[in-house]
Amino acid sequence: MFGKSIRFAAAAAGFAALAACGQNDTILTVHASATTRAAPDLAIVTLGVMARGDTAQAAQAAQSTRMNAVLEAARAAGVEEPDVQTVGFSLEPQYAYARNAAPRITGYVSRNTVTIRVKDLSRVSGLIDATVAQGANELQGIQFTFQDEEASRDAARAEALQTARRRAEAYAEAAEMRVVRTVSITEPGGIVPPIDGRRDYAMAVATEQAASGNAIRPGELDAHSSVTVVYELR
Repeated sequence: MFGKSIRFAAAAAGFAALAACGQNDTILTVHASATTRAAPDLAIVTLGVMARGDTAQAAQAAQSTRMNAVLEAARAAGVEEPDVQTVGFSLEPQYAYARNAAPRITGYVSRNTVTIRVKDLSRVSGLIDATVAQGANELQGIQFTFQDEEASRDAARAEALQTARRRAEAYAEAAEMRVVRTVSITEPGGIVPPIDGRRDYAMAVATEQAASGNAIRPGELDAHSSVTVVYELR
């Protein structure tokens, strides 16, 4: 076989391989990855209303009245209509069980759950207080993420490319060569989600009292990118 192949092991971040492809050029393949951190710019609040009634109609009516008030409070807090989505709706009978007797329906429970997208994170705490005050009695969680998750990885992509270039130059120097050009750049076929790309804060509201004054801290989220770069060395 013409030429030789030289393989180098790279610590933790991957490996690189030098392979002679012709008389005067050598191809170096480098794998690199990077993780960056950034503050989220979107909160997704999941909350709902649960109401009981002696009949299915009564439970539905009570739930609907409360939910309308909750949604009006959300609008007053600055939430736009397209940012509210129903994600759960149920109506279930409640039973009483007695010995040696068939189960007996004692009432009904109606639930309506929505997600609310909040783009101004400073309004999250106020939104929760306002909606709970108007009847939201099931607060299932707060999810922090990015409005544009694809763009949130751009900094990690740039850092991964810089790491690949530094590594290529180190290998070239060790082989007494130099990097001539970039032949190709390949990102893994599947989109790699940010590490901890969504941070969930699960909460339970057992009463109808708002937890006023509780600080909501979005923190930062990690974004990850991996890249494979092929260089030509001489």
